[in-house]
Amino acid sequence: MAFSQYFGQKILNWIKGSSFPTQLSNVYVSIHTGDPGTAGTSSDVTLTVTGNANRTAINSSAFTGVTGASPSGFEIKNTNTVQITPNAQNGTQQTLTHFGLWDAQTSGNFIASGALTTSVDVQSGDTVQFNANALAIKVV
Repeated sequence: MAFSQYFGQKILNWIKGSSFPTQLSNVYVSIHTGDPGTAGTSSDVTLTVTGNANRTAINSSAFTGVTGASPSGFEIKNTNTVQITPNAQNGTQQTLTHFGLWDAQTSGNFIASGALTTSVDVQSGDTVQFNANALAIKVV
């Protein structure tokens, strides 16, 4: 999991005494065919696959409590299956390799990204799915 420039600056400013951003009620997932980069916009195919720019919401309460991560650090995981519904008109295969996490459904601030364990080919009509406990947010 790579944290964004935005999130890194917020943490460092918080350490220096600034207030931290308001707690999130939802985290939003984008899907990518490559590393999203520090701004989260590189290789974003959310619009291509779903037919709109809206990212998929995960309620913040739908994550586990903080636990130890293997081999080190700490993590939280999704407790429910997260499905990203495709656009039935999507005729272009996309090979997904990464995901991004945001604080808003559109626009907003990019928080972090991660690589998928294995790449996934998405065809027209395929649903992108993260099974319960498959989407881990880790801090090392």
